[in-house]
Amino acid sequence: MTFVFVLLAVGVIALIGLLASGRLGELPEPIRDARPNKKLGKPEFDVVVRGYRMDEVDQVIDELQAQITKLSSKS
Repeated sequence: MTFVFVLLAVGVIALIGLLASGRLGELPEPIRDARPNKKLGKPEFDVVVRGYRMDEVDQVIDELQAQITKLSSKS
């Protein structure tokens, strides 16, 4: 009976290892929410270990560059 439980435990561990390594199919890529919260016209970025989330900062910079280009083309 102990042998059956040992085999069952080894099987579960092997299954978890296969799932973790992606051998049984891969998980879809996570969808990143790169929209910073904007309160009173000022963006609020999420804080991560090394500062602000770069994808949020990049998105705001791209939006500002697009606005500058649009305003400079009107002149």
